[in-house]
Amino acid sequence: MTKSTDDIAGQVKSLQDELLALTDTVRSFAAERLGAGADAIRGAADAATERARYTADEARRRGKTIADDLEVHITDNPLPAVLIAAGVGLVIGAVLGRR
Repeated sequence: MTKSTDDIAGQVKSLQDELLALTDTVRSFAAERLGAGADAIRGAADAATERARYTADEARRRGKTIADDLEVHITDNPLPAVLIAAGVGLVIGAVLGRR
């Protein structure tokens, strides 16, 4: 080989090495970004789960409060509660009886 052929071969080898290094850098960058994206999705899912759990707990607390208030109201006023329940039963019976 001549000197210019050796120079060209050296430059080609150098370009190949740089291209391999660049490929590794791009691969590492893509892996990091993918990991960051997965972490972001995981974090959003965790936050949504936590919000859903909080909402369910809050609904449960409110339902319990309403049930407790209703129980106190029925205990304090049993006759109107029985009359209302009978009236609701009659209306439901009339609606279902027509079908």
